[in-house]
Amino acid sequence: MGKLTNVLKVEWGFMKLEDGTVIIFRVAVVNALPSHDVSPFGVEFGVNVATGISVLPSPESMKEVEGKPVAPPGAMIKEGWVQVKILEKTSAIEVVEYEDPELGKYRIRVEFEPAMVSKNTQVRTPTGEPLYVVRWAPKITWEKVEE
Repeated sequence: MGKLTNVLKVEWGFMKLEDGTVIIFRVAVVNALPSHDVSPFGVEFGVNVATGISVLPSPESMKEVEGKPVAPPGAMIKEGWVQVKILEKTSAIEVVEYEDPELGKYRIRVEFEPAMVSKNTQVRTPTGEPLYVVRWAPKITWEKVEE
């Protein structure tokens, strides 16, 4: 049975939005599971990832939600969304090693590029910030490590 053995590289992502807000984000590989299906790429991996964002809201975006109700935990808010243009961005990247006694060693690279951002102007987070949601374009690649 194979497993992840090492984190080789972590690069945090960054976005500057048209409303002056900055979002820092990360992707992390939680697990990788090889498939035994035939593939033009040799082994196929199902890669489980986790993402997280840290919002540094602009003063203007904070004013937009001043006095607004706190979003209920776990609720899907349906109204009040406004798309926010991304002015600058860098992807978040993590590279890990996967090792299996039968398959060998692989280097798995996960890159999440931010594609779209929306914020809600009718509710705020428990810390008083605007609620932002990011849509990602994931890119997952791997290569066999020859020893």
